[in-house]
Amino acid sequence: MFCDLHTHSTASDGTTPPDELATLARHAGLAALALTDHDTTQGLVDCQGACEAQGIAFVPGIEVSADPHLSPRGVSDTVTPRRGTLHILGLFVRHDDKMLAGITCSMTEARDTRNPAIVEKLNKLGLTIDYSEVRQLAAEQGTRIIGRPHIAQVLILHGHVDTFQQAFTRYIGYGAPAYVRRDRLAADQAIEAIHHAGGLAILAHPVQLQLSDCDMLLEFVQQLKNIGLDGIETRHSDHSMEDIEQFEQLASHCKLLTTGGSDFHGHRKPTPLASQHVPIQVYEQLRNAHQQRT
Repeated sequence: MFCDLHTHSTASDGTTPPDELATLARHAGLAALALTDHDTTQGLVDCQGACEAQGIAFVPGIEVSADPHLSPRGVSDTVTPRRGTLHILGLFVRHDDKMLAGITCSMTEARDTRNPAIVEKLNKLGLTIDYSEVRQLAAEQGTRIIGRPHIAQVLILHGHVDTFQQAFTRYIGYGAPAYVRRDRLAADQAIEAIHHAGGLAILAHPVQLQLSDCDMLLEFVQQLKNIGLDGIETRHSDHSMEDIEQFEQLASHCKLLTTGGSDFHGHRKPTPLASQHVPIQVYEQLRNAHQQRT
């Protein structure tokens, strides 16, 4: 039996409604499923009810974007070279936790400020689109949070790019000419909020940190552990077999839990649900760790 502990729905930037994920999970043969939408818990109640009806163990989750610079909260780090992206999964969180809700509200506000700024930069580059098109597309798809994937899709519809990858690489990804950084949550604050909500804090897809030096990656993970990190997502659609082996060894060395998932987004990304074949024992170990903590 297998589990998938990293998925997204229309509550953030996926294309599958939360309650329909359970049906897909059953058809994929999954025994356990986590919904980990970006910076929101809005889809958890619906997904949980559907999973219970399908006989699938459900893990309420969230994926929080954090600042990859591990400087003290409120202190700008201008020395450390810019890393890639740092996302932290919260597994087994309470959907109605007030501290977590405050975090998600501030993150949504930051995203809502950034998106029009990206479109403005695109227009200055000669790629004429209107932000109302982005909002309309998100509404038609039923997604509750507008993000860069929606902007990428509008760029595709206008023929400016052929794929999502091109949109991010050429225009809206980090370092590209239309990239706009939004305010990032301090990593310790993200972990604190996840713990306050009763969850386990997991480093998501560590390959996206872009830390190819093993010593630097070890140091970074140890710093995260010092501020409360509980585990590492070792299996992910962006990870090669070599990556998986490296991250499993890293988790063992640091005495951290492991998890894995597809990072399913529906038809927006090519990765199918359950594609990582994560053994159900991974879910059971996480569940047991969560129960011991509570």
